Amino acid sequence: MSDRFDIYRLMRNREKLYRFFARLFEREVDQEFYEQLKHVKFQEDLDVTSITELQDAVIRLNEYFKYDMGESLDDLAADFASTFLGAGRAEGEAAFPYESVYTSPKRIMMQDAWSEVSQLYRDKGLELGNMQDGLMEDHIAIELEYMAFLCDETCHHTEQLFGLEEQRGFLNRHLLNWIPEFCLDIKRYADTEFYRMVGQLTTGFIQFDSFLLETMISELKARSNEKRSYLVSRRTLDQIVDRLKNDYNIYGPKRVPGRYRSDGSSVIRYQELNSIDEIVNSEQSDFSPKEVYYPISQTIFRFREDSIVENLNNDPKGIIIFARPCDIEGTRRLDNMFLANGGNSDVYYERLREKVRFVLLECPESWENCCCASMGSNQTSHYSMAVSLGNQNGTDPNGGEEQKPAWVKGFIEVQVADAEFFEFFEGEEACSYEPRFIQENRKKMRVPDIDDPCMMQEINDLPFWKEYNDQCISCGGCNAVCPTCSCFETVDFLDEENSLNGQRRRVWSSCMLPEFSKTAGGHIDRPKPDKMMRFKAMHKTYDYRKRFGGSDHMCVGCGRCTTRCPEDISFIDTVNRLHDGVEAIKAERKARQEEEAAQANSWVFDSAQAARVNLQQEKTEE
Repeated sequence: MSDRFDIYRLMRNREKLYRFFARLFEREVDQEFYEQLKHVKFQEDLDVTSITELQDAVIRLNEYFKYDMGESLDDLAADFASTFLGAGRAEGEAAFPYESVYTSPKRIMMQDAWSEVSQLYRDKGLELGNMQDGLMEDHIAIELEYMAFLCDETCHHTEQLFGLEEQRGFLNRHLLNWIPEFCLDIKRYADTEFYRMVGQLTTGFIQFDSFLLETMISELKARSNEKRSYLVSRRTLDQIVDRLKNDYNIYGPKRVPGRYRSDGSSVIRYQELNSIDEIVNSEQSDFSPKEVYYPISQTIFRFREDSIVENLNNDPKGIIIFARPCDIEGTRRLDNMFLANGGNSDVYYERLREKVRFVLLECPESWENCCCASMGSNQTSHYSMAVSLGNQNGTDPNGGEEQKPAWVKGFIEVQVADAEFFEFFEGEEACSYEPRFIQENRKKMRVPDIDDPCMMQEINDLPFWKEYNDQCISCGGCNAVCPTCSCFETVDFLDEENSLNGQRRRVWSSCMLPEFSKTAGGHIDRPKPDKMMRFKAMHKTYDYRKRFGGSDHMCVGCGRCTTRCPEDISFIDTVNRLHDGVEAIKAERKARQEEEAAQANSWVFDSAQAARVNLQQEKTEE
């Protein structure tokens, strides 16, 4: 359906292959694995004529199981022990499967390569897991498993190029740096045709995979560097959207029938689009687009007394969302939390998120409570297409006439940044359109620079937090509209009272609700708004960046929380007051340090002066 989906499938196939090769070296071949091997068929006419090593190995593998080589499982087990463990051989007469052995001057284990890959695993939050006891981190099976992990992780990346380049780096730095020599030693020391063939196949595979990675990276870079801009009529764009609906469900900010704000205007929410005219671009939406791919209530599985049935999303279509820069950047924050958090990924989030493509909506103005420029989320490059719709304000959802003021554009500028969509605009008038981004907001957020974790207690004790006990009513509305709030509760809903049948759902929750921090013993850690607000503000401006690194903050500055608050609490003011409090703490600390230094210097001076006086007295007495 798309290049993205093709890469996804390719990553999954490569993941399986790396796990296959890891299993070959992890332990001896047993009956179950041997039966699986007999049914493995590799394509012999590979379209990579320069990598004959792999072609020859594939032919040998297919022939090995086609013709009986007279090698029993006991023969293979004995050869595994002698070839890889040195059993029954003179010292050094084996192919020891550790990178350190092949890259260290003394050819011994647990050297620089071991330290380096161990650190890589720790950085990803990985442990050796269920691999056989006794294998070190630079064992070939562990390194191949890590490549499988990187393939899986790339499936979750919104920026797949980053994942591919990370794979290439590990392949070049580690696997290709020693495995070819290791496989030559297999050929030298192995007694069975099976393991000699495995060595050749392994070398051929990683060489082929290196070629494949280089090809994918080059193609992705070429596509990512090419953007095409067009000027199309509103009618033509609607026709293109209709064609895209064959493969995608398409969402955008539109007015909700029967739902009104306090001023009587219709609520704007992300819903499925029937026409481009429905998109509201003249106002900010009340809710973020995250509910499209992270539903407010999501059924995980249905249960009965004796069975569980997982709830799967079987819709084959992808998802296209018309969204603003801050909301696209907000999605990237959620991606980190759900997909790259300690080496784990959330499968329920992933299933919908991997389908999503964004069409950037150019903002016609900066709204009252926006502070996206302060947070660096006023611009984004993470989109497949971009459009400039002007100040169109959508259509009347309650059956009135369409609202099309004079400034609604008859012709629309479109930029296509994803080669997958080029074909939809063939024959359209080219132009030089580049998306325009908001450069300055009326309000600015000053993010605190907390450079010393020891400041936390002083930050907790800042007096302004207590003011929220009188202001905040703990409704949780700010969390509901935020594009980066991710917390949820897992709840069982029974089909009827006292029934054993029902469904388990995860439902959005809010850190601004007292029950949110309630523990199993009944203790509520944050019972009042002062602690809740402090937790939220620190999470948005400190904790996220501390965990994931980089320059991004969890808050993207959309301002919806401030707009939504029934008590008119400004989150911008909250963070600015936190910033000022942190600066005051720093200034107080600096003054205290200077005073202590001055006292220390004074003590040294006084001590030296006293010593001179004593010395003078001693000389006088003499």
